[in-house]
Amino acid sequence: MAGTRAPLNRQRVAAAALAFIDDHGEAALSMRKLGAELGVEAMSLYNHVTNKDDLLDAVGDLLYSEILDAYEAQAEGTWQDDLRGLASVYRKAAHRHPNALGLLVDRVIPSPVKYVFLAKCYGIFTKAGFDTKSAAVAFDTAASWVIGALRQEMGMMADLEARGEPDLDHLPEDLQGVVDFTSACLAWTPQQRFDFGLETMLAGLEWRLAQG
Repeated sequence: MAGTRAPLNRQRVAAAALAFIDDHGEAALSMRKLGAELGVEAMSLYNHVTNKDDLLDAVGDLLYSEILDAYEAQAEGTWQDDLRGLASVYRKAAHRHPNALGLLVDRVIPSPVKYVFLAKCYGIFTKAGFDTKSAAVAFDTAASWVIGALRQEMGMMADLEARGEPDLDHLPEDLQGVVDFTSACLAWTPQQRFDFGLETMLAGLEWRLAQG
């Protein structure tokens, strides 16, 4: 029937919350505002999420589902290819939802979706030949780099790029080299910086694996 509103469910509520966060930021999200976006009373949302904390978990589920849908390990590829692919789709998700970056990189989401994601990571490192104990450290190393790279890229470097070439003529002579250094930072595209760092991190893991 034309004009009939689709019934609410947990996924639709989470999708609306993610769209709201994309537009207004996580801090602005409230059950009342989300209800207004969906054309319902806020109390109706509690049929699908327990509270705002549970709502944010549902949004986190949605983010990780998006990553899992976009990632596919290559049957004939190496573990390095798999890690490159997973890092790439993770980065793309972060760029699609910059206001939800905290939910993606900081939040512990107690759901099957997050565990499926972790299983994919575990599979990459066991494919490489790491035992379970070493795979845990390799995962921590890779995750720490990817998350740090995204925070740098979407934080300080984005701000630096927005400001453009700095006017640092007033600096003391012994600090003038920082002008060239800043220009060199800006000469690399975000993708180039990410790829360079990813390959450096991979080389380090390969070296550790070779040490047994």
